[in-house]
Amino acid sequence: MAGSERVYVLHFAQSHTDFRLAELAASAEYMCVSYELLPTPSREDPAGRIGDVSRPFLLCRLPGDEAARQLLRRCSALRGVWELWACADTYEALHARNRAARNFAPWLAPTYSWKALMQGFNVALSETRRLALINSFSYMEFEGPIRMRQSDVTWGVLEEYRRATDLSQVEARGHAELGDRDPRLVQLFLGRKIKDRSGAPPARDLIDALSLKKRTYIGNTSMESEMSVIMANMALAGPGQWIYDPFAGTGSMLYACSMLGAYTFGSDIDGRMLRGKDASGVPGVRRSAAQYGLEGRLIDTAVFDMTQSPWRAPFRQGAGLFDAIVTDPPYGVRAGAKRLGRRNVADQRDEPYIMADGTPAHMRPDYLPPTKPYHLSELIDDLLTYASALLRPGGRLVFWLPTMNEDDAETTIPSHEHFDLVAHSLQDFGRWGRRLITLQKRHSAPSVSMPSAPSRPVAPGRILASDKPDEFRNRLFAPTHDAADRSTS
Repeated sequence: MAGSERVYVLHFAQSHTDFRLAELAASAEYMCVSYELLPTPSREDPAGRIGDVSRPFLLCRLPGDEAARQLLRRCSALRGVWELWACADTYEALHARNRAARNFAPWLAPTYSWKALMQGFNVALSETRRLALINSFSYMEFEGPIRMRQSDVTWGVLEEYRRATDLSQVEARGHAELGDRDPRLVQLFLGRKIKDRSGAPPARDLIDALSLKKRTYIGNTSMESEMSVIMANMALAGPGQWIYDPFAGTGSMLYACSMLGAYTFGSDIDGRMLRGKDASGVPGVRRSAAQYGLEGRLIDTAVFDMTQSPWRAPFRQGAGLFDAIVTDPPYGVRAGAKRLGRRNVADQRDEPYIMADGTPAHMRPDYLPPTKPYHLSELIDDLLTYASALLRPGGRLVFWLPTMNEDDAETTIPSHEHFDLVAHSLQDFGRWGRRLITLQKRHSAPSVSMPSAPSRPVAPGRILASDKPDEFRNRLFAPTHDAADRSTS
């Protein structure tokens, strides 16, 4: 049934509606699917608007059925896709348009088995009414056998209704099924449901597969599975890609990106979040990775402060190391951001503290380095700076930013000279919310080296370890003149 571009009905889940168009765009970009959103008519607006996220159904032009299947495999916001045969706000008009267009004609041959599916959104259809609706389309005269399972063609009507605001209006009619005489009716869509028999699970199944209720290891800040999958999609995660989470915590973003085929690496300043507690001694993130069969894709995790990271440049001849950075920075609602150091500079040590048994304190397995608060504005600035050095050209940075939802509150989207804004979507919690920011590194951005550790004032009489030429980190990472001479000889 290949052919020219056709119009399809995209059926979206009604959760996180502000994210659906951004995820659709990211999914289409990753799958190399061209698409065009069309005005979706309604009873109140016959001309229709483009991209009305308050409605579960949107009309879209796609190259064909395979493009629709590709979107179903990738976009977690999609519940289903239907090829549009006709749409109207009354059944009389729907039948007239269907008879005139005859988009059902290619499926009338006796070689195609079929079944009919009548669905209502925000209303329940009785079996009696479902059967009456099916019989009203008898003029289409399908010649093939009816098969309730594994049919070749599933066609039907999607009845879109507004959510009832005053149930007494419905009760006053004795729960009569008014159909297109119901004042709440928005639109009727007739079409053929697109099925994917490739064996690949639809993207929406990942949400249930990664559910926190089923996960072996979680924490009080673990990201919900639906948002994790959306973030992975916005990062264009896929096979062969290398993705990093600098605030990995219990690993939610690592699992989602790896489930889409990417290789992942995570770090966190608090090793307790990565390790967890278990009698087996296996780190919690590793246990969950094994639960999902992702041991080969979740490469490793490490404990370090992002601003004191071990990454060294140049990578790939200055082209960056990672294909994407996907993260949920701590911003103080449930877990405040921290960085290495002490509030009081005079208390900061630059040499190891030796225990009574002669062991350096930082070598003990229960050692916890001192930390100090990390202001959100500094964290975001550092994240953008480090992402500019770590990401390849075209790589994406996907992260959350808290925001106030009051009328007079101004939301400032972070920007950087090396990045373009791809999308920002709000998850509303009432007076406050959080915004998912997606930035893409420009292909024209110059290669930059890793920023040096932030300077801090030195207490009187003290010398920073970074100022000692023979300090162990300098010996390991700073090339000596002898090494340089040997390399040229």
